[in-house]
Amino acid sequence: MSESISIQQIREALPVVSSKLYLNTGTFGPLPGLTIKAIEQRLQYELLQGRLGMKSFEEMGNIYSSARQHVATLLHAAVDEVALTDNTGEGLNIISYGFNWQPGDEVITTNHEHISALAPLYQLRDRFGIIIKIADLGPLAERSAEAAIEEQISEHTRLIVLSHVTWTTGAVVDVAAVAQLAHARGIPVLVDGAQSAGAIPLNLPELGVDFYAIPMQKWLCGPDGTGALYVHQGSLEKVTPTYAGYFSIKHEEDVEWEFNDNAQRFEMGGRQTAALAGQAASLTWMEETVTHKVMFERISALNTYACERLQSLPNVNLLTPKAGASGLVAFSVAGQDPNELVQFLQEKHNIYIRSIPAMKSLRISTGFYNTQEEIDTLLNAISDL
Repeated sequence: MSESISIQQIREALPVVSSKLYLNTGTFGPLPGLTIKAIEQRLQYELLQGRLGMKSFEEMGNIYSSARQHVATLLHAAVDEVALTDNTGEGLNIISYGFNWQPGDEVITTNHEHISALAPLYQLRDRFGIIIKIADLGPLAERSAEAAIEEQISEHTRLIVLSHVTWTTGAVVDVAAVAQLAHARGIPVLVDGAQSAGAIPLNLPELGVDFYAIPMQKWLCGPDGTGALYVHQGSLEKVTPTYAGYFSIKHEEDVEWEFNDNAQRFEMGGRQTAALAGQAASLTWMEETVTHKVMFERISALNTYACERLQSLPNVNLLTPKAGASGLVAFSVAGQDPNELVQFLQEKHNIYIRSIPAMKSLRISTGFYNTQEEIDTLLNAISDL
């Protein structure tokens, strides 16, 4: 951990983690107090100073730029490869709808995808007659994605869509191998980064993927309605923006209208500036105070600890393929209904986890702010059943 902050200070910066046992960052992460302060300061500025004038426009532009820059740092990407979005789903829709789809075109995805990735594909199927092919990663996503996807590739494959970390079991998918396979055949790759951004180290240029959509409200502990889309500079022309607006086009005297030469072409117009101030504040705190190294090391270590403890319990079946690989741990408890157990833990023990209905399982998130003692408390509550 960085010399400037302790786990106690981290937890104090996230007030909700002291009022309940918070093990569900994979759904919503806790908000830092400084993030709320940044949002309030911007709203107060707009209330008292208004939203007009050169100074206000300049400060608004700086907030947008700061949010993009800190996302770029997290992803080890160029800032020109980052577009601001409302959430993961928006980024997935932007890319999914960016192709000139024809009946019979094929998209390959997997059997462990979230509805945020599947919904636009279903709609494309219904509207344009595309074909969705499912690569089987096995019941726990333990199978090689490269092998499973290669089986589905044909001359009609136009796009591959998959998660970096599966929301079902916390398995880390080798998206770099998938990208290499796809690019050898001229197929672009879109990645759902909902359970990876802020949970595991990311270097998108090294992964070699074309498009990568992330949220802020999960592992990055940011405000609702903030997120980002990474578009590799070399893949910019592979898709066309479905919507166009003030932020997506160039503003030059001799240009009637033309898209920006960077990922900002996918930003249609102004967003909630206060929320973006909060986004930048969360990212800055994690980058400079907590540090990414500490975040990822703590998440992985706690994940390993949780997996080891779960395996020692009778009547518990661990579903996560590899301990410490991500921030998610999935398991089932024999004789227990997952939804009822989630409700029981909340009402009787003030412990917050979630169920995965499709897997008939339970899932916990090991956030960088959690402790081994909290995991012990959860497992003791389960053991008492």
